[in-house]
Amino acid sequence: MRTTLLFLLLLLVLTFTTYFGYHSYKNASTFVSISKELSSKSDANALIDQKIDKILESLTLGYLDSYSKTKEKKERLEVIAEKSYQKSFAYLYYFFGAILIALPIFWLVDREFAVIFISLSAIESLIFALISPLLMMIIYKSFPLLGDVTLSFESKTIISTITKMYQNANYLLAFIVLIFSVIMPFIKSLGLLIYGISKEMKRRSKVISIVEKIGKWSMADVFIVSILVVFFATKGDINTTVSLQTGLYFFIGYVLLSMFSTMNISTHAT
Repeated sequence: MRTTLLFLLLLLVLTFTTYFGYHSYKNASTFVSISKELSSKSDANALIDQKIDKILESLTLGYLDSYSKTKEKKERLEVIAEKSYQKSFAYLYYFFGAILIALPIFWLVDREFAVIFISLSAIESLIFALISPLLMMIIYKSFPLLGDVTLSFESKTIISTITKMYQNANYLLAFIVLIFSVIMPFIKSLGLLIYGISKEMKRRSKVISIVEKIGKWSMADVFIVSILVVFFATKGDINTTVSLQTGLYFFIGYVLLSMFSTMNISTHAT
């Protein structure tokens, strides 16, 4: 009876976290997409066209109102982008809030079930970390009459970053990021999940051995993400706007959940 109730609670919490994580990802993607569109409207050609439209609208006393329509559309997009940005982080907080509320319950009732819950939550967090925007960077420069002109817009997920590195022939770096940010974290989380599910001590001992070996590289994934942040942040100059996105926090969440689960099974094993 207790196991059934724990399983139902596990299913319920994972349903909520999946819902929150997905909506965080969707809103973050919407924010980046709209920001990219707004940036395209701030390049040199677009700003010149807007200046011309503004002059024509003034000369025709508002008959040619392309400038006003463009301005109104831009303002609407900015409002939607801001709401999407706020929602992406709100759902991110709900995601980890649900985990933090449920974790003490599993921990007090059944620690082995708690390991299963943490492992599944870590896998969820890792998946959303891989597909959600990691950070967004806009490089711009001020020009007389035109104002701030967007020179470059960058927004990457971990997966798209690996793909871009591979396409740019940075094979070694792409391979390193793939190993430490995707493959090893999944192997570690699956190992922890197997430990929680399995009842055989021999199999558990093997899992602990594998997890401990991977644990020697536990800070490598954090180091890789730090490299990615620095890689993008240092590409610009003083006219650069860099904003951290939910993907980075999902990855940090995965690291913390994974570390907690590893500490738990290590303590339990001894």
